[in-house]
Amino acid sequence: MTGSTKTSRQVQEANKVAAARFIQGFNDDDWDAVREVVAPGFVFHHPLGGTVEAGPEGMVSTWAGFKVLSPDSWHPIPVMIADDDYVAVLLPTYGTFSGQGEHAPPPTGGRLDYGMVNMVRLEGGKLAEMWFGMDSLVEMQQLGVAPPPAPRELTSMAEANLTAFRRTVNDDHAQFDNVAAFDDVVVAISPPQAQPETTTRRVEIYRFDGGAPVRVYEHELVTNPPYGGDSTTIGEVSRALIQRWITEILCEPHAGSITAIVSPHLLVHPTAMPGEATYHGTAGASAWLEAQWTAFPDLTITDHFTAACADIVAVRWTARGTSRGEYMGVPATGRLVEFTGVSMYRVEDGKIAEIWDTCNTLGILHQLNPDIGVHGHHH
Repeated sequence: MTGSTKTSRQVQEANKVAAARFIQGFNDDDWDAVREVVAPGFVFHHPLGGTVEAGPEGMVSTWAGFKVLSPDSWHPIPVMIADDDYVAVLLPTYGTFSGQGEHAPPPTGGRLDYGMVNMVRLEGGKLAEMWFGMDSLVEMQQLGVAPPPAPRELTSMAEANLTAFRRTVNDDHAQFDNVAAFDDVVVAISPPQAQPETTTRRVEIYRFDGGAPVRVYEHELVTNPPYGGDSTTIGEVSRALIQRWITEILCEPHAGSITAIVSPHLLVHPTAMPGEATYHGTAGASAWLEAQWTAFPDLTITDHFTAACADIVAVRWTARGTSRGEYMGVPATGRLVEFTGVSMYRVEDGKIAEIWDTCNTLGILHQLNPDIGVHGHHH
């Protein structure tokens, strides 16, 4: 090895710098920065738009077009990992739908707050290929071209404990990004992640016993600079755990023990928002999966690729299943559906502690019922 030869670690750090510059170019409308780090033959894969041979100018056009719709939109980068020639990022979007674009719906002035898990492959320090992991249905709902989601229903116990939490814990000195109740448990995530000055993300879980909240779990990570993994955790061990999750749980329902793989404090974020908490614990993970298996009993992962660093693992995947039950209000059709996604996992104490998931739900709905239109993609 010569003195000028970069180590694998140095290449990975340089790749992270290039990926961050790419994202910051979007945030700052610095399209020359985007051109600088995008390879001439750049290709991106979008859940609705498909595979596009864009090159630098195509990517600039795509992102500049989105900024017309939401001039104040931006991406913080709470998590970023590098593995070989790949970089994976947890990438929430924050902005306002205030601009009028060609072939776009009229602006609503509403918030655009949705998550992505993106993966890029780099060649020679430039972005050569990118996979968008996002739920386009959420974007369409926030743009006003799809019906809004139904609010999450709480049990009477969850309602009572949420009220008690607000009375006893959420005082005037506490600022939370999101608070969610799950029967006897309340999950609080802080501080507000959309504020540019935010540099950390803290999860606190409280259990209620006789009306008194007891904090049973807490976890904090630095998000600026982006969290790149816990150095005390071995990436290959984390990768092996996620492989078990895919083969023993996702591909063969009930073949493995979910409690052996999932933390009792697990949080599932189905639209990849850092402050979102939609499912909690092993029971929540089971409910999340059972809803998918009820709709598609033979659902399985047919292809996947993982990038891992320490306690963070990102997976881009393709799934197939046959429609045998209701899915998001659409009755079973018997049709075979195929869809893609990118997910990110955080491992803690040898178990899965968080899942940021993205799934092309709009594509699934269109395959089940072609009359459910796909209006193109924006981001």
